[in-house]
Amino acid sequence: MPQRFGRGTSRPWSVRARVIALVVTMLTIGLTLAGLVVFTVQFSDLNRRIDSELLQEVDEVRELARNGPPTTDLPYTDLGQLFEAYLSVSLPNEHESMVTLIDAVVAFIPGGEMAFSLNDPRVVEVAQERRIPGRAVIFDFALDERDLRMIVSDVALPEEQREGTLVVAIDAGTQRAAIWRQVGTYALVALGVILLTGATGYVVAGRLLRPLTDLAAAASTIDAEDLTQRVKVSSADNDVAQLAVTFNQMLDRLERGVADQRQFLDDAAHELRTPLTIIRGNLEIMDVGDVEDVDQTRELVLDETDRMKRLVDDLLMLARSQRPDFVTFESVDVQALGREIQDKVHRVSHHEWEVSTTAAGVVIGDRQRLQQATFQLAANAAKFSEDGSRVEISLSWSPPTAEVAGRVAQVANRYLVIAVRDHGTGISPEEAERIFERFGRSESHHTVEGSGLGLPIVVVIAEAHRGTVTLDSVLGSGSTFRIWIPAEM
Repeated sequence: MPQRFGRGTSRPWSVRARVIALVVTMLTIGLTLAGLVVFTVQFSDLNRRIDSELLQEVDEVRELARNGPPTTDLPYTDLGQLFEAYLSVSLPNEHESMVTLIDAVVAFIPGGEMAFSLNDPRVVEVAQERRIPGRAVIFDFALDERDLRMIVSDVALPEEQREGTLVVAIDAGTQRAAIWRQVGTYALVALGVILLTGATGYVVAGRLLRPLTDLAAAASTIDAEDLTQRVKVSSADNDVAQLAVTFNQMLDRLERGVADQRQFLDDAAHELRTPLTIIRGNLEIMDVGDVEDVDQTRELVLDETDRMKRLVDDLLMLARSQRPDFVTFESVDVQALGREIQDKVHRVSHHEWEVSTTAAGVVIGDRQRLQQATFQLAANAAKFSEDGSRVEISLSWSPPTAEVAGRVAQVANRYLVIAVRDHGTGISPEEAERIFERFGRSESHHTVEGSGLGLPIVVVIAEAHRGTVTLDSVLGSGSTFRIWIPAEM
């Protein structure tokens, strides 16, 4: 029954949507973390570089003060001369400005054009507030909508009683704005990558998961009446497509199984109808007052009942062959198996039996089932050969033939071959395959009593051992049936 979605019931996400949502989410998280790391490092590097440039200006002033004027080897003793000499050789860059103070009054400023000027009472005021004798202090300061990174350094000279202050500022806001523009560009590029990845992934995931969609559609249309629906697979180059291939293979097996069951039921009904018709017809015409007629009818009914019982027993045997406990595997001594067959096969009929066991060692199998299959072939050989003729049974090791290798799912290195050879009428090549089918019989021997289930039972026993059954027959010369059992499972 299809599932309905109403109020209060959310529609489940498809596998396709969940995969794309997961990919997009992980990609978004990854790009976000990468951006945070990269731009945090850039901002940190910018602050360190600005602080390094500010400290470099202070070091240059102190170095100049120690070296003194070029004409003498003595240090500067006058702040005015020092600041004038410093500003004459130090030119601020495009994001930098500076000013010097003597006793809290602007003394000198650089010449030329500057992006901004520090000749401002607010700068003088904050310089006096932040000035610490003998030290340099770096801090952020906002001036006319500019975010400045500023250093205020005390400048002291020997024999100089006045207080000297060097103020240098770099426009950090402009440089930070450039990084923020990169952040915006990165965000747009990352968004484009996410959208492109999501769209591409949606298309690719749709193609990869298409077999699942076809699988669901096919499964919804399959019932016991129609098992012909299959999932279309263009190429099985991924796990999802391989699942669809496996599903199709399962449907092939189910279709064959259902067809076999239907054919099996039709054949069973046909086979059971004949003895039931015979029983009913004879009972209807039986003269209950005639003792001889009653005895004859009773004998016929019992014979047909035995025939139906054998048929039902064979049907049950074939039905049990599908169960996992149909065979019980154990180590079977081949020599002992040959002796048991030799001791029991003489009970089958009046024939000359010759049993030879050239194989030695053990085989993994079910002793009783192997005997059952052998006796079934022996009974079959006796049935289609003259009384007193020789029937040969042999047990030997053999490597697999090409015919055996083509029939079994997994080829073993060697096989125990149980061969039953008669010298009867033989089987034509046209009938060789049909006799292994359920209720299949040779047209030339249709008058011979039998259910047509003997050879199929032999086949299911061999296949339960992961082996097979082969036939070599020549019309007029006899037939040789061989059961191939792998040495190890």
